[in-house]
Amino acid sequence: MDSAAREARLMAREWDMKESTCPMVLLPPEMKHKIMSYINTQQSLSRLGQTCRRWHGTATEELYTRDAKEHTSFAMKWMAANAVDEQTTDSAIRTLEVSRRWGGQIDAVKLDEAESGGKDQIMYHKSTALHIAVFLGNLRLTETLLNMGASLTIPCPALFWASMGSQQLQIRFAYFQEVFWAYGLGPDRTVFPILLAFLQSDTEMCKLLLEHGAGREAMIVYGWGHPKFMSILHFAAADPTTDYRQWQCLFDKFRKHIDEPCPIVDALTPLHVALRVGCTQGMQIAVETGADKEARNGWSHTPLSSAIQVTKDKTRLDHGTFKEFTRCFRKFVESGADINPEGDSALLFAVQSYGTYYPVDQPLTGHLIYVLLEYHADIHGTGRWQNTNMVNDIINSIFYHDSICSHDKKAESQKLLKELFSHLVRSGLDLRTPAPGLPSPLFRLLDDFTDHEWLIDLLFDNGATIHEHELDRAFICWCYTTKLWEKNKYDAWWLHQGREDKIFLQWCEHPYNVWWWQHFKQFSPHVVKEAYEVAFEHEDRHLYDILTHLPLPTPSDDVLIELAFHADSIYSWAWRLVLLCEFEDDFVPTWRPGGENMIHLTVEMFIGHERDYSAADVIQDISYLRDKGVDMTARNADGKTPLEILLSSGSKEDGIMEVAALLGGKEYKAQEPA
Repeated sequence: MDSAAREARLMAREWDMKESTCPMVLLPPEMKHKIMSYINTQQSLSRLGQTCRRWHGTATEELYTRDAKEHTSFAMKWMAANAVDEQTTDSAIRTLEVSRRWGGQIDAVKLDEAESGGKDQIMYHKSTALHIAVFLGNLRLTETLLNMGASLTIPCPALFWASMGSQQLQIRFAYFQEVFWAYGLGPDRTVFPILLAFLQSDTEMCKLLLEHGAGREAMIVYGWGHPKFMSILHFAAADPTTDYRQWQCLFDKFRKHIDEPCPIVDALTPLHVALRVGCTQGMQIAVETGADKEARNGWSHTPLSSAIQVTKDKTRLDHGTFKEFTRCFRKFVESGADINPEGDSALLFAVQSYGTYYPVDQPLTGHLIYVLLEYHADIHGTGRWQNTNMVNDIINSIFYHDSICSHDKKAESQKLLKELFSHLVRSGLDLRTPAPGLPSPLFRLLDDFTDHEWLIDLLFDNGATIHEHELDRAFICWCYTTKLWEKNKYDAWWLHQGREDKIFLQWCEHPYNVWWWQHFKQFSPHVVKEAYEVAFEHEDRHLYDILTHLPLPTPSDDVLIELAFHADSIYSWAWRLVLLCEFEDDFVPTWRPGGENMIHLTVEMFIGHERDYSAADVIQDISYLRDKGVDMTARNADGKTPLEILLSSGSKEDGIMEVAALLGGKEYKAQEPA
């Protein structure tokens, strides 16, 4: 005789003994119901039903009736949670049948009840027996419930945060939380049975649910308006399972929904999701199922560009993850993905991302740029916005990192950007034809007065040009950029007697000059005047000599004196050079309303530039002007002589008394300014 039979006989004998001695057995049914109404707990009612046969049926009916009305058929759920083998599953099925006989509902939940009590209690209140059976992987109990009509469309809280969740499940759940963080995937998110089975990696359970009509709805997400559903295919596409065909059943079942976007945020398709997480098997099965490789998400990005978008956040990848992401990316391109879609260049997007953030922190983005170039991505591809292009984006990045990076990070970022830019140029990046509507790269570089000599050389060596409307400003920038005219071996062509024309032609054809020289006839007198103004700011006359030997309209002597006088820094060569100019009206510049002559101005220069203009130089220059016929005693419009201007200035410059003595009539031997 087995133990179950022996236990049944002992219980029957015990009940016979109790019934023969207990007067409560003889109570009428009405009295029994009256007594049970005073019993408050389910536990006490259950114990009463176990006392003897005559109370068993009555107490059991009351127990399950009350359970159905007050406790959302808790008995079904509790037995489902404890069905861990064949025997306990048998007990759970019997409980289902008994509970249903007395009003039990297999889909009963308390969705509107405030969350109070422990996590397990909340779980039982808001979940059905089917949720629990699916979560625990009990195929037999699940099938029984489905045959009894259990609903597959009732959501429940994510059960995996309850105590029954294994460590492996918690790790898996944390992975999907990271993947779908924007959708608020968390322990309290309401999900459907199909997702519970999926999270447990239970393929057989998923198949069973599909056979009984489970839909693709995996999770409820909340955005603007009514709640929406997220497809199970998004989860399957992101699953890093080692079994390539594990979720074939899901992709086969919902093939016609393979391009369905997520309902909120950036409207990703399953293929977008697979590429963004670098899930090769998810990408491959999505493509095999017929996913549109050029589908656009909510930001009009293809899966390829969408994958690039997230690489900026992958700053610390282990070697395995880095390798797997790259492998997924490559295989997708090799599957036929268009790397040059109109208006969504993956390469342009990658370069923008790479330069906007620290390149040194984006090894994956940098690597994928070279992968795209390897697959012949169009280096002139366009993006959504037409206010930039590849070249300008890199220059933007160089300027940006100049301003924000620490020294060490700046040096490393600039090195990486230099390597990238040089590689793009070698790959055919066109610098000769500036994009219409955008500033030319060369102009931007000159206008910034950058000290990136390598970048200047790279642009010039590859024939960079400017727009015609940028010419005037660019020429002035050229004058400011000493490197462009100071280190040119042809920069003093007029000194090569007999070979002037040949050397000058070589100077004109030099990369530093040819881009503007071919337009020199368009320079206005105002631009030429500004160029001379820049020349007077230099410590030597090198640029001045170049300008005077070019076939440019030369400013008048009066204008040259004005420029030298107002220069921020005075160098002796500049002022002495203008002293050689010829004047009418007793050497009085026409641009000065105060009636000052050249000696007045020389004294003012001495007072205003004491440290740059020595007393010895002033004495020499005033003596030269005096001997040339300039009146040292002339008065300006305020009635002051040069001597009176000097003495009233309060200057304490060394040699001021010697200058005053000269102005007072002391004789000095004059020398013509060099």
